[in-house]
Amino acid sequence: MKALRHMILANLKMSVRNRTALFWNLAFPLIFIVLFQFVFSGDDVSINIGIVGEDTSPVSQQVASEMRGADGFNVSSGSRESELDRLDNGDRSVVVVFAPGMSGSELDADLYWDESDPQLGQIALSAVNQFLSNANAGMATDAPVIAVETQAVESSELEYMDFLIPGILAMSIMNSGMIGLASAFVTYRERGILRRIRATPFPISSFILARIISQLVVSVAQAGVLIGTGMLIAGLTINGNLLNVFVMVTLGSLAFLSLGFVVAAFARNQETADSLANAFTFPMLFLGGVFFPVDSAPEWLQPIMRLIPLRYLVDGLRDLMVRDATLPDEWLNLLVMLGTCVVGFALALRFFRWESSKA
Repeated sequence: MKALRHMILANLKMSVRNRTALFWNLAFPLIFIVLFQFVFSGDDVSINIGIVGEDTSPVSQQVASEMRGADGFNVSSGSRESELDRLDNGDRSVVVVFAPGMSGSELDADLYWDESDPQLGQIALSAVNQFLSNANAGMATDAPVIAVETQAVESSELEYMDFLIPGILAMSIMNSGMIGLASAFVTYRERGILRRIRATPFPISSFILARIISQLVVSVAQAGVLIGTGMLIAGLTINGNLLNVFVMVTLGSLAFLSLGFVVAAFARNQETADSLANAFTFPMLFLGGVFFPVDSAPEWLQPIMRLIPLRYLVDGLRDLMVRDATLPDEWLNLLVMLGTCVVGFALALRFFRWESSKA
């Protein structure tokens, strides 16, 4: 046990001293977060408002007309179902539903607002409330003509940075497991390090276990740094349980570590290992839902994307981090990660070589 602990510490020290790996596994994802935050940080002062029942009364028609002429309001009208659907999809900040009141002269106005984005939602709600209050004050009556009632709706649409950061975390786990581990193990084999370890009393299985444990520690640390950076710089809001997130991080790390062992099993040298790892990770990077929703991809591409393990890690992290999902909700994503882990390690055990093959 003492020897295993020292081997784990040695692996961690090598990981910290490997500046190239640190850049690609940590600095590169951080650059992505900062860059995308800069690109998407522009303030949009236009508030998207949907109006339902504009033709309910002359008062509602007048209010809708004045709202269209107000600066900062982008007003659309439609049916109740369509406008509330757009609110649920994140296309509206507030939906105003006009309906006849109890008395003939009164007008009810139900305000539905998006509470999933509390900052913009509260601003939009306050602006519409103030507008309707001013409209009431301008009426030549003692009692308010427009009776306002507010209802909150949680949109299913995410802010782009909330969508992106779990994908960037999954990307770093994939790169660390496949590129980092495959390159390291092939280098050990080329330099005869694995052969010398087999000649010592230290079991080769303990050597591999130490590498896996140290890689898991690095992955959890990566997750903590990326999540913390996202919260500080990009305003990432963690709606779920962080313990569940780290369970997914651990299982995803094991899955891609197993694929890294598979690459190392078939690669004859470090150049081949790097080429094979990039050949697998590059398509997954763009087809795994890191940068855009997989549902928006062409229909003919959907079956291919369902075969990519990174997609399930991205979906699992995104659901657990920002959609307040639980582990039982993510049974499919967890099952795919576990299946990838089992199949990957089975292939690695079958084809892994401890010594370089003769050219």
